[in-house]
Amino acid sequence: MSQVHVSDIAAGVRYVFAPAGRFKTSRLLLQMALPLRLGQPEATAANALLAFLLHRSCAAYPTPRALKCKLAELYGARLSANVQKIGETQLLSIALTAIDDRFALENESVAQGCAALLLDLLFAPALENGAFPEASIALEKRLLMERLESEVSNKWLYSQRRCEALMCSNEAYGLNPLGEAEAIAALTPAEITEAWRQLLRTASMQFVLVADGDGIAVGEEIKARFAGTPREPVDLKTEFIKVAGEQKNIREEQAVEQAKLLLGFRAGMENASDRRHAVNLMTELFGGGVYSKLFLNVREKLSLCYACHAGLHGQKGIILVRSGVDTEKADEAREAILEQMRQMQEGEFTDDELAAAKRALCDSYQTAEDLPESLAAWYTRGLLTGEYNTAAQESAYVDAVTREEVIEAARGVTLDTVYVLAAKKGEDA
Repeated sequence: MSQVHVSDIAAGVRYVFAPAGRFKTSRLLLQMALPLRLGQPEATAANALLAFLLHRSCAAYPTPRALKCKLAELYGARLSANVQKIGETQLLSIALTAIDDRFALENESVAQGCAALLLDLLFAPALENGAFPEASIALEKRLLMERLESEVSNKWLYSQRRCEALMCSNEAYGLNPLGEAEAIAALTPAEITEAWRQLLRTASMQFVLVADGDGIAVGEEIKARFAGTPREPVDLKTEFIKVAGEQKNIREEQAVEQAKLLLGFRAGMENASDRRHAVNLMTELFGGGVYSKLFLNVREKLSLCYACHAGLHGQKGIILVRSGVDTEKADEAREAILEQMRQMQEGEFTDDELAAAKRALCDSYQTAEDLPESLAAWYTRGLLTGEYNTAAQESAYVDAVTREEVIEAARGVTLDTVYVLAAKKGEDA
């Protein structure tokens, strides 16, 4: 992975160029970060809807057909949008993937063409009488509602959302970044239009270009479009709770064949950079791949789970253990998972197991170099922290983590919430 080039082009707007000549395609990614706020469901819903609304059309290409023709001119470029949460930040993304400039005819810069289109989508949407059209908003409302419904159908994702909401009921992290159904339904064109204006003024933004050749021209084009744009970026903060309080135990029932058992731990972190490499490695050893304690013991040796995995949400300082179990084995599986964490805290793991976790974590970093899309996403952390380490640099940090640091990280972990989505019994099932 080549060294990335980072420059600030406006207040709260950053341009990241990652030279990569081994891909046939390039990736231009726009990320817009806004704080998730409790008690403001309309703002969360409006921002989520905006991400998808903005990538459908613009004043220059106001219809799906016109936009499709423009994408065809850009050698069949692909346009996409997404909404997610990173810590207590709502992250809106719009991205273009196109052929790399070296494959274009007559030295045409496809990357510059993609940048111009992306800026048109952001700055010059297709408005009617100064507002987004009713018909366009109605379509995006329906599609956003369908995304929420699909989350309910995906029981793994549904159970994770529920666990996060219950665990962080008084924290913005408990919010769904897509918003709530009632808030989405109530949105008006005026509210959406005002949300767009606020987005241009207050969102922290990052443009990431993964491409071959000189990225300076693309950066200059983006900088020129922001010239004269009033910018007052808001602070992006996430509340970290280092130690869990009173343990929460929640059990819900649905018509599922396999129960979902989730354990939410506080990772003992004070901020996103607090011992993050040690905590990350500890989590990998605890519940990462086939070398982890959860896989080897809870799944394989004890046969208590169909699947069992631990993941660190480092931008919030939370570790979530997700497991698929038979409903009647949920309590036994929970105790087995906690026993594995106790063993981690006592240092009951071998050097070979630790080495395997290090190799797996470093290998996962290297996969960021496999595709332009994953390489562009790799630098998401930089938008929030200002850190732009390469995969090789991150791997070196992981390799340097000692056994003692892993044990210390494990000893900072405390159980906060146990959530079970159990199989419903009786005729209703």
